[in-house]
Amino acid sequence: NDRLAYIKHLFDGNAADYNRVLSQLNTIETFAEAHQFIQQQIKPDYNNWEDKGDYETRFLEILQQKFN
Repeated sequence: NDRLAYIKHLFDGNAADYNRVLSQLNTIETFAEAHQFIQQQIKPDYNNWEDKGDYETRFLEILQQKFN
């Protein structure tokens, strides 16, 4: 399940943080804004998703689909 993988790998196992971020993303209107939000506000809180490139790529791909 992608959701569980994202929680475990991108959000250090914290489902509440994952859900909070999704709620915040739901208020954003464009992928560019969402991507900037993730880069500037979210990733720094989680060691910039160091060595999590595969999970980050998949997460961003799914997020981009939401805005298409």
